[in-house]
Amino acid sequence: MIIAIQIFMGLLVLLGVIIILFTRNIVHAAYALCLTLIGIAGIYVLLLSELLAVVQIMLYAGGVVILLAFGVMMTNRLRGEKVLSGSSNQFIGAILSIGLFVGLTYLISSFPFEIKIVPATDQIETIGKSFLTDHIVAFELIAFILLVALVGAAYLAKNAANE
Repeated sequence: MIIAIQIFMGLLVLLGVIIILFTRNIVHAAYALCLTLIGIAGIYVLLLSELLAVVQIMLYAGGVVILLAFGVMMTNRLRGEKVLSGSSNQFIGAILSIGLFVGLTYLISSFPFEIKIVPATDQIETIGKSFLTDHIVAFELIAFILLVALVGAAYLAKNAANE
């Protein structure tokens, strides 16, 4: 059963990547990226890394793809024309990606992996306690920087709308 789920998640990622490669519509590519990122989150769940799966879905599949989609939609609305992507240097890209695939396959297959059985821990609880005890200053500083970025983005958007 686990093998079937792994194959399904791999095919989900592969389907999203193929759509990204061959579509000319940027909105379709953004949603295919979301599909790919959700498949990767499923792979993280199968690897018993629930925290990475949640971060993958919330930050990447949720945040980045939605921002990309809104950016494309706003650009489309301003110009009144479709936003299409073109591709150039396909031959060089194909050669480089095949070379990268072969190189990574060789490196992964030649690495001596060891199977270790580790006791199950609640990763999210451990990291949450670490954030709120040992790393509270960094956690609050990151929250403040994100708040400043949000206020700055709202201010810049307001000024751009007034012009």
